[in-house]
Amino acid sequence: MTPLPRHWPTELAPSLRDDLRGWCTLWNVSGIVPEVSVAISWRMTSTLGRAYYNTMTIRLSATLLDPTAAELLRETLCHELAHLAAYRLHGRAIRPHGREWRALLAATGYPPNATIRADALPSCFQIGVAGKRSRRTRKTNVWTRLARLLAR
Repeated sequence: MTPLPRHWPTELAPSLRDDLRGWCTLWNVSGIVPEVSVAISWRMTSTLGRAYYNTMTIRLSATLLDPTAAELLRETLCHELAHLAAYRLHGRAIRPHGREWRALLAATGYPPNATIRADALPSCFQIGVAGKRSRRTRKTNVWTRLARLLAR
């Protein structure tokens, strides 16, 4: 039986876990599957996912849980897993989106793009007028505002 990832959020479908194992088998890095941990982040606002090699963790934006973003979730998981696989195969001296990483993504059939155009994102991403995702404003402390006023 093929191993399971170390941590798998309940919000993610088991079929994605099978895809993860399949990609690792395709890339000849099946040994990393039990080391990989996947987490959902509600704080990620400027990126869809991030891979951390030191802890073998993949963090995915909670926005990807929207049903209209199902295929984007799958592609993002593959993208981040390819980072971990490329580092395992070639060491940490490679470029994050270099030829080694691109070769792994191309083997899965996904385009080896480092970013996604704003107009290609699903509707759940609330694209603003400038083409960027709108951000919420941070509330500042009363003392911070007072210090700024006094500094003028």
